[in-house]
Amino acid sequence: MPFKLASKSAALARSAFAAARSTHVLARGFQASRLAASRYTDLIAALKSSVSETKPADLWERLTADPLHGPPAGLHVIDVRETYEWNEEFIPYAKYISKGTLERDIETLVSNPNDEIVVYCAGGARSIIAAESLQRMGYAKVTSLEGGIGGWKKAGLGTFVNTKPYSERLDHTEV
Repeated sequence: MPFKLASKSAALARSAFAAARSTHVLARGFQASRLAASRYTDLIAALKSSVSETKPADLWERLTADPLHGPPAGLHVIDVRETYEWNEEFIPYAKYISKGTLERDIETLVSNPNDEIVVYCAGGARSIIAAESLQRMGYAKVTSLEGGIGGWKKAGLGTFVNTKPYSERLDHTEV
């Protein structure tokens, strides 16, 4: 240890270090117990059997097939990451609805339940949950982007970097 513990706090420090060993750190410094991470992983694995995934290259082809008019009107790319993630970058033609408000707000962007929806997150797990939720709401053609935006970038596909703060990009009227 780089510092010396006083004798009174040594027992407390040992218990804190023991507690730290029973958890692991997830991306961006968040912590979850190993049991919770296992349940989350189990949930994703169970939902994957009912949710189709779209490969990044296939989505890119669909988005860029008509360079003059853009993607087909019935194709919607929805970013379900957290606001701070959206503020960093996003996939071209994507619209933002956080996973926390997806079910409430989806009809503002996609009113036709037969339109095609591709949801994505950072790595593909949250979007599996989001896609399954949209399927339960009656949306017939919902897929999750395989690997999320990370898979998109790994495939060598570009993203847009946001230049305006979130508050200047969206209308915040009450629903």
